[in-house]
Amino acid sequence: MLGLWALGDLRANARDAVLLMLLAGISHALCCWSMARVWPDWGPSKRRVATATILLAAIVLRLLSLGMPPSLSDDIYRYRWDGRVQAAGHNPYAEPPDSPALESLRDDQWSRINYPRIRTIYPPLAQVLFGVTYDLGNSLRMFQAAAALGDVLAIVMLLGCLRAWRRPRWQLAIYALHPLPVIEFAASGHFDAWAIAAVLAALLAHARGRAVVSTLLLGCGVLLKTWPLVFAPLILRRRRRWHLPLFAGCVLLGYVPFLDAGVAMLQPWLEYAGRWRFNDGIFFALHAASGSLAAAKALAGGLGLGLLLWLWRRNDDPVRAGYWLLLTFTLLMPTIHPWYLLWALPLAAAALDIGWVTLCTLAPTAYWILVVNTGDSNLWVEPWWPRLVEYLPAMAIWAWQARTRGPPAPGESTRQER
Repeated sequence: MLGLWALGDLRANARDAVLLMLLAGISHALCCWSMARVWPDWGPSKRRVATATILLAAIVLRLLSLGMPPSLSDDIYRYRWDGRVQAAGHNPYAEPPDSPALESLRDDQWSRINYPRIRTIYPPLAQVLFGVTYDLGNSLRMFQAAAALGDVLAIVMLLGCLRAWRRPRWQLAIYALHPLPVIEFAASGHFDAWAIAAVLAALLAHARGRAVVSTLLLGCGVLLKTWPLVFAPLILRRRRRWHLPLFAGCVLLGYVPFLDAGVAMLQPWLEYAGRWRFNDGIFFALHAASGSLAAAKALAGGLGLGLLLWLWRRNDDPVRAGYWLLLTFTLLMPTIHPWYLLWALPLAAAALDIGWVTLCTLAPTAYWILVVNTGDSNLWVEPWWPRLVEYLPAMAIWAWQARTRGPPAPGESTRQER
């Protein structure tokens, strides 16, 4: 991490940044392997000290990364713009950033907003966070700090889940000390960390038997990002019927303050589903096999729906089933930015899913596109080899682990810590 902090602007030094992130990932893997070996020999007091050290180290890593410019992604400029629009009393869904109606709000950071002709895609609770963060301080550093805060909250929730599921506490380090969330959240400022924290909080409440709290937290997760929806049908099936309208009401209530934007809220979703594609995994194979984007999307949708129905019929543990569904849906997406892989990393840490952890460790290879391309991102050509480096080792490890130990999944362990 020291090398990454020294680079500062990672986009301007993309080649070195990718190599250093991979090196940091390897160092992290060795650290976790060492802890896994010695943990059974440590007594309770030494384990408590080690857990506290992991938490402290995670916070320090994120604090130090706040000094880096958010260069690998420009999403943070959209977050800030949405907050600025709300501070001026406008609905962020009503107009795109390049609308003449919002011209008076443009400042020196307006030109950094991605796809200014497209309205915002971020859900209502995320918009609330953007607005609050902008009110607290309209600098990029403040938005980085807010993202890092969500990440620290996710770490705390993960620790609670590990305790509830009777998993060794050293597994907290798999997520808390992994370099990818440090870079993507504290340095790049992605607010996905808040959705991760909400989902982990919902699963923790579920483990503790607090069904109503869990349902509401899951609804909050959907209001932060849409991917937590994959858990909803599997978890709600195990609950009384009135939890479904409770969940739906929570989500719909979040959209009420923004309904005056009307059908314009659908524009970014149509754009996203229609043309964006990057670093895809299973979708890449489906497109190569079918030779058609439309056919690949139909196949991906069919596979995802088929898995959901199969898991629904099995009525397996909803945490485990939801985890498998999340992995599959992520890999089926046409666009997989490196931080998308972090959605499942805390649960992969709890499951000791070495394959997914490997995928997150190799994810920085996707940024090689910054090495071979400059200028207008709409004209970039994505190199083919990063996908092989990123996905093949991870899938091989996952297949080996599934064959030797069964498919890894989070949830309550039948073994006590030794």
